[in-house]
Amino acid sequence: MAEDVRHTLKYKELYQRRKETIERVFADAKVKYGMRYTLYKGLTQVTNWVKLKFAAINLKKLAMLIAMRKPSYRARPFGTAKQTESPSLLPQ
Repeated sequence: MAEDVRHTLKYKELYQRRKETIERVFADAKVKYGMRYTLYKGLTQVTNWVKLKFAAINLKKLAMLIAMRKPSYRARPFGTAKQTESPSLLPQ
């Protein structure tokens, strides 16, 4: 019965999304973040190492999202920013 359900159109679309989202995270972890092998032995040490790695990955993603939401102040080359009238701090 499970094999028949797996081949329906609804579940084929769902599986395609799974390949693009969930499995991509683990592929990136293996390739980009050195999680193909571990230097630790034992379930507890490896679990802690994996949690630390994924926490770092998530913090990096969060930093990138925050950076994309803020307006870019480096959009213009240096010295070409629009000048506004502001009082000068230097005596004239």
